[in-house]
Amino acid sequence: MRILSARIHRARRERATGMVSAVVALTALRDDRPLRVFIAVTVPGRPVGAAPLRDRVLGAAKLAFAGMSTQQKARAA
Repeated sequence: MRILSARIHRARRERATGMVSAVVALTALRDDRPLRVFIAVTVPGRPVGAAPLRDRVLGAAKLAFAGMSTQQKARAA
């Protein structure tokens, strides 16, 4: 499976916890057909020495997508 597109939607920072929540729209190629899923993720807002926020949000979404079963991916589409 190959990720064709990843876009961040509805990102917001929780000031009390320092976490950032967002919904990521992923478009992946599965069996030669595009599959679009929306994945909610939460990442730390400002960890020391970490990658930029955008990279962390997209990375968390891609990791969550990779960990989903085939049935979960079909339901998310």
